[in-house]
Amino acid sequence: MGKYALFLLECRQLRFDRVFWAVTLTFLLAVLFGLANGQRWADEQNAQINYFEQQSLDKYQNSRKQADELRQHNAPAADNLAARNADPRYALGFEGSNVQHICRHSSAIAALTVGQSDLYNACILVSAWAIGGGYDERLHRNLENPMRLLFGRFDTAFVMITLLPIAILILSYNQLSSEREQGTLSLLACQPLAVRRIIAMRFMVRAVIFLLLLLLPLSLALWSNTVSLNHATALNEYLVWLIATALYALFWFACGFWVNARSKSTAENGLLLAGLWLLLVVVLPGCLNLGLKQLYPVPSRMEFIDASRAATIDVGKRKTELLGKYLIDHPDRVKMTKQVNVDDFIQTRMAIDDETKRVLAPGLTAFSAQQQQQRNFVGRLRFLSPAIIYQQLTQLLTGQGQDRQQAFLDATDDYHHRLRAFYFPRFAQDSPDFSDYNGIPPFQDQPVTLSELWSKIISDYLGLSVPALLFAGVGWWRMRQVSIQMDDVR
Repeated sequence: MGKYALFLLECRQLRFDRVFWAVTLTFLLAVLFGLANGQRWADEQNAQINYFEQQSLDKYQNSRKQADELRQHNAPAADNLAARNADPRYALGFEGSNVQHICRHSSAIAALTVGQSDLYNACILVSAWAIGGGYDERLHRNLENPMRLLFGRFDTAFVMITLLPIAILILSYNQLSSEREQGTLSLLACQPLAVRRIIAMRFMVRAVIFLLLLLLPLSLALWSNTVSLNHATALNEYLVWLIATALYALFWFACGFWVNARSKSTAENGLLLAGLWLLLVVVLPGCLNLGLKQLYPVPSRMEFIDASRAATIDVGKRKTELLGKYLIDHPDRVKMTKQVNVDDFIQTRMAIDDETKRVLAPGLTAFSAQQQQQRNFVGRLRFLSPAIIYQQLTQLLTGQGQDRQQAFLDATDDYHHRLRAFYFPRFAQDSPDFSDYNGIPPFQDQPVTLSELWSKIISDYLGLSVPALLFAGVGWWRMRQVSIQMDDVR
């Protein structure tokens, strides 16, 4: 009997395996339900982003239009601070009425996982003075019950990471032991092929059909709901994710093959595979999470908030001293015809703002450094579990992970500094002649492209495939003992 004939035989036998079809159908429904949840979240996130980006554009256009109208009517110059704040002909007034919402865009396949996007707002308010000022119900819609955020959402990534191994282990835990317990193993030994080849083909047929029945409907569902998959970038990201999913599934099929090769009872096989799932999917990730918090604890947020308040109060008390130092450091920001004192709101606020940022910088630096240490720690130890590898790669491809959020925050911080460098000299001029609209620095958010991630993708692929090959290889070698024993029986 050739390999092709054996493959067809196993396919015909699989038609009558009710457990296989029941488990596959149930799991497929779970995957599609998770995709629907993820798609709904992605749609809400995109709607939020579109709303705030349009709002920012409308603010900019309205401010320019109002400034042009005031100039056309030769409106008198503002005579007090409140008037300057409301007059877009002044840099202070234009900036105040044109506070921008900076938004983080995810990839086209973001529906596959919510990731950590439910922990962060998709959009942030950024002005020359601060980041994240102001409160908006729509902007802060992500504030939810902490327990819900802790357990995460039922999306496709959760189904794949947690439930996919269970489904595969149900399909594979008794492929050899059931033959022995039912007394049909000797019939397999009567075949012209070795027992291990028959069992290996049985696993191969189940793996191929299971993956086809799983990934094909998932791909069609995602493609029909995400028009952007027509773009090459989105398609490449999805293909990378498909390969990672297939390797992750094959790892668990290899585990099932290895356990069957140990020639234990069905009950022992089930317990061993359940323990393996518990170790790799639950225990190791949990221990890794606890370990990094102990090794690299981040500073307390409440302590930082208290320090921020104390620094603000202390800096405010020293405004006379700070204003003098600020004017010495920035003589270009003072008009020769203008007398400056502590009652000058603009100069004083700029001086206080600079000093507050200087005082709080060490705390922010320490917080960022500890977070980076945590990410590096997980990155180095992710190969301990294929579940960690798969989760990190999924979040990286969809743009819903902590790395993407940190890159967005870094780009936002850079944009804030460029706004300060642009507006502060113009604030100090305090004249109704602001017209450098094209000079306003744009927000530059450049997510990491797929070509820049190939080294990490290849290493993750190896992290999934090498253990699978090891389990399959050891299983193939141990299954040889079964074939030899059956030959002796014959």
